[in-house]
Amino acid sequence: MKRELILIGSVAAPGIAIGPALICRPSAFNGDMSDRMAARLFSPHAEIEQLDLAIAATDAVLAQVEETLRADGKYEEAHIFIAHRMILHDPILRARTVELVENAGKSAAAAIVAAGEEQVEQLLALSDSHLRSRAADVRDLVTQVRRMLMGEQALGERLKQPSVIVAYDIGPSELMSMPRENLLGIALAAGGPTAHVTILARALGIPAVVGLGSAILETTFSDTLLALDGGSGQVVVTPSDVTLERMRAQADLEAARLEEFRDQRDLATVTRDGLAIKLLANVSSVAEARQSYEWGAAGIGLLRTEMLFLDRPMLPDEEEQLALYQAVVNEISGHPAVARTLDLGGDKYLPGSAPHEANPFLGWRAIRIGLSRPEAFMPQLRALLRAGAERDVRILLPMISTVQEIRQVRALIQQALAELAVERKAHTTAPQIGVMIEVPAAALMADSLAPEVDFFSIGTNDLVQYTLACDRTNQHVAHLYQPLEPAVLRLIMMVITAAHRSGRTVTVCGEMAGDAKLTALLIGMGVDELSCSPASLPLIRNAIRLTDAAAAQKTAQAAVAALSLEEVCNILSG
Repeated sequence: MKRELILIGSVAAPGIAIGPALICRPSAFNGDMSDRMAARLFSPHAEIEQLDLAIAATDAVLAQVEETLRADGKYEEAHIFIAHRMILHDPILRARTVELVENAGKSAAAAIVAAGEEQVEQLLALSDSHLRSRAADVRDLVTQVRRMLMGEQALGERLKQPSVIVAYDIGPSELMSMPRENLLGIALAAGGPTAHVTILARALGIPAVVGLGSAILETTFSDTLLALDGGSGQVVVTPSDVTLERMRAQADLEAARLEEFRDQRDLATVTRDGLAIKLLANVSSVAEARQSYEWGAAGIGLLRTEMLFLDRPMLPDEEEQLALYQAVVNEISGHPAVARTLDLGGDKYLPGSAPHEANPFLGWRAIRIGLSRPEAFMPQLRALLRAGAERDVRILLPMISTVQEIRQVRALIQQALAELAVERKAHTTAPQIGVMIEVPAAALMADSLAPEVDFFSIGTNDLVQYTLACDRTNQHVAHLYQPLEPAVLRLIMMVITAAHRSGRTVTVCGEMAGDAKLTALLIGMGVDELSCSPASLPLIRNAIRLTDAAAAQKTAQAAVAALSLEEVCNILSG
């Protein structure tokens, strides 16, 4: 009997999946298909004609998936397939394929594989992890066209019984072709949290683990029993009876806990001694907005608008942006929505737009891009103002360092308001404007920034990183990334004090807000609102209701006065 093997990957979509593996090994990029070529008389004209027919047939399939998702109200997921259809009709991809048919004597199937792989190699050479993950989308589309040309069976047609899909990577088209009743879970060697298959798996409720490395393919065969935990990123190959019992019990416990939390979704977020704390959600899509409302969020505390557009070669125009913002806020039934303006730069760029910078996180990003490119920034401001005509849509400015930056944005907003009035387009006339406090300079100048805005939102992820001068993705210094360092706590306290002195509210929207162990500390420091991922909402709701605000305030005062991380941890654990 084989001993169990535990593999650790990255969390993609939560949930437990136990069942036999179905292996999907890459075939589209192996060999030159010369045997197929020999079976028929080669004609470049005929090959190109077959190529165009295959592209048209693939497009029809994608269009049907897009329409189905729209009919189910999954607008963000439908947008993935809009982007895929754009890639499918990329003139550069077709031109290169035709060139290989005409000049290299390749079949249409071999040519599109080769042309697609050239694009894949270019994407994989980029430093931006988000753009690298788009390589899977190109391969997915090329695979679909190749299968049309070769008359091959799709992966979904092989899924005859409930199974866990195991692959190096799969694309959205392959995922959507699979019968949902037989798809227990997904285990991928590659992939990441922003990959399209990850987004779709979360939206469809399919447990998934990605980034498992080659070991998952080297140790797993079709029908090998797997136990997958999407919440921890763990996959157990040939699990023991003890492991199976534990994971089945965990699945039952999670299901019961989910029901318990669902029953609590309408309970007020009030501490034991009566202090009300507004609980909001961080969202990047229509699906997450819907999920946040289902979990009882009092609104959207952070809409990451750039995540709606990262798969585009360029920003959509004002009308399309307006439609996307409206689709998001329509999911939250009249609650307020705080939309952060484009936070591009650092590690997030539109395809092909990333500049070469030695220190991108200290470079041209977020509001700095917007102010230097008003022709691109104004359509977003106008769309947000128009989205606020019938909904409470507030505007949040990222990466603010100075008072002057706020005044420059306000001038652009006034210009947009004047234009919309002349054009007689419905819009809010008194938008609430807030700033992200994520740069130490902004925290130190909080007293001066507060009178310029309506609210503060503390982005703890960047504030910690910039305060302690450490890149948490760098293994050599990641240990320095500690949100509880006294320097970080003192900056947060300084911001809260300055905001309240000017009558402004403070939201924490970084990872600290989603950590239930820190809820009491943040409440004790005086935070008015907490904004976390939809999945964390029930945990934070529970933590708020268990907190005694008066006791938390005393604990927070001691923590802020501490001299070391160890001292802070001792205070919180005591």
